[in-house]
Amino acid sequence: MSVLYALSPRAVAILGASDNPIKAGGRPIDYMRRHGYAGRIFPINPNRSEVQGLPAYASLRALPEAPDAVVISLPSEDVAAAIDDCVAVGAKAAVIYSSGFAELGDAGRAQQADLLARARRGGLRLFGPNCQGVANFASGAILNFSTMINESPPGDGPVAIVSQSGAGAAILYGGLRRAGIGVRYMVSTGNEADICAAEAVRAVVQDERIRLVVLYVETLRQSAYLAEAARLARERGVTILAVKAGRTSAGQATASSHTGALAAEDALADAFLRQHGIPRLADFRELIDYAPLFLSQPAARGPRVVSISNSGATCVLAADAAEEFGLAVEQFDAATLAGLQQALPSYVTARNPIDMTTALLGKPETFGNTLRALSGSGAADLVHVGFPIGGEGYDFADFAAQASRFAQDSGMPIAVSVNQDWVAQAFQAQGVPTFWSERAAMRGLALLAEQAGAAAQPPAIAAPMAAPCVTLDEPSSLARLQAAGLPVMRHAVATSEAQVRAAFGTLPAPLVAKGVSADLAHKSEHGLVRLNLRAAEQAVQALHDFAATLRGLGAQDGGLLLGAQHQADFELALGAHVDPEFGVAVMIGQGGVLVEALRDVQFLVAPFSRAQALAALGRLAIAPAFAAVRGMPAVALEPLADMMVRLGDWMLAQAGQVQSVDANPVLVARGAQAPVIVDAVVAVAQEGAV
Repeated sequence: MSVLYALSPRAVAILGASDNPIKAGGRPIDYMRRHGYAGRIFPINPNRSEVQGLPAYASLRALPEAPDAVVISLPSEDVAAAIDDCVAVGAKAAVIYSSGFAELGDAGRAQQADLLARARRGGLRLFGPNCQGVANFASGAILNFSTMINESPPGDGPVAIVSQSGAGAAILYGGLRRAGIGVRYMVSTGNEADICAAEAVRAVVQDERIRLVVLYVETLRQSAYLAEAARLARERGVTILAVKAGRTSAGQATASSHTGALAAEDALADAFLRQHGIPRLADFRELIDYAPLFLSQPAARGPRVVSISNSGATCVLAADAAEEFGLAVEQFDAATLAGLQQALPSYVTARNPIDMTTALLGKPETFGNTLRALSGSGAADLVHVGFPIGGEGYDFADFAAQASRFAQDSGMPIAVSVNQDWVAQAFQAQGVPTFWSERAAMRGLALLAEQAGAAAQPPAIAAPMAAPCVTLDEPSSLARLQAAGLPVMRHAVATSEAQVRAAFGTLPAPLVAKGVSADLAHKSEHGLVRLNLRAAEQAVQALHDFAATLRGLGAQDGGLLLGAQHQADFELALGAHVDPEFGVAVMIGQGGVLVEALRDVQFLVAPFSRAQALAALGRLAIAPAFAAVRGMPAVALEPLADMMVRLGDWMLAQAGQVQSVDANPVLVARGAQAPVIVDAVVAVAQEGAV
């Protein structure tokens, strides 16, 4: 059953209905009666014949008709029987206020699982338990007990709130309403026994009146729903803004995999949100502050920003903030420069940022002329305007009207930074978003650019399931990756002196020698790696020495791996693993023995495009070093990006048979030389696990 249908019930029953509108069981009755709900309200209270002026019923089974939705405001021990009654009368959805379930531990989780099993037998959908409820302010179906609804009266509008936290939903609702923004839906999902935040988002984006969804989650569940919601949102011009709390580590794979050790749930959630064009904000305040920007401004075309101010200090601060948030402050081409020189006084330099100086006092038309010179010039994608101080002589009503027209006519988003309430009010009256600092304004424009830069996702592929796995030795791992079309070093495996000498003659010296054992994922820390071997006898000696070391460690001896030794400018790590929530996650970053210490890595959730892989490479802290430096050529990043895409696609095609890949290091040289994998550990699912 559609969640959106559950948010538009024609009849509502309240179990635990109270005559007191202050109590949880009384609030939804009071709210619905006061805020225009046209459906039928059935209070259920066996001890009263009337509740808040409405006829009360002893039980759900005593109702004259089946309610679409049931509010359950009862002690936890009574909820299971209530679910059975909901199923018996044919209700479609239940909103469970009651706490005392999964949030209390194993026993509570078992009780919660029992509720879900009972509900599913009758096709009943559940919000909660331990949730503050849901609300549809367009219809007045307010099945929610938040006190914020009294403090900030409902007003229908283009925004939907979805939050795992009931208090979080109320914070967002109150902040948006105080800002004069209408809210249509407020959904609190609580413990998410059934309906999760991602499914709720997918539902509300289908409402043609919704233009913005603000989302708060602590754990992202059923991410496929959110991926589908993001696709629908792009098609309909809807923005999803998210706060994902809980930035702590939670390893997802075996300890032998660097990728798994680095892939905290939060890092993968961050990658998932970015890929799907869902800007991630820091907290509730940012969700509220940036909502007007996404509601009032056109979509951004790119990251180039022009800043305009009547203050040199504002120009400098704006340029600093633009660089911090990855926006491009480019200088003007000849045609735009000529237009700006006509717009600005002769003593004002037409460069970006544009300092209009105090000339604006004597020539207020300078502002509008400057905007007109930029409109249609192709010189920028975004515009920041800073008015740090305004007083007599500044016609801010006119400036605001011109700014609003500029955004509409040019299709370029505009954000204004101000320091005075009355100046802010002038711009807000024209629907132009204002911020209290240059940095905050630039942050908002960067969020618009980030959303614009999120390419459409490749077609979704069924994600494999995480499963118990076994680790292959290095030769077997390299063979798997070579078969996948990934570039691995030339190598050979020998288990006898004769095989060592034969292999030595087929590979270009110098060589690297490694001990082979499926029991040891990382060999250098055990002295099982030797470099710069130029004679066969050196390799033979390594064969015997490594065998002794492996015996001492009690590890399986698989012989000696001899490989061509490559020179490189960078050591990177490329990895992938099957995450239980997101499916195949691919990692790229600085490699070598310090990969986990440096933690300079980026993740992508497969499938993804070459452009997204290149963008991930560009976000690495080491990325500036890839450019041409001091006469040295730049690194060709496209082959690296192609490796990332190929690895992700191959892992998906394996359907869970391959559980993780740890290729470290991948040697990368400047110029046209292709990257090469010189060490790898592959883990495959145990037989019968997939």
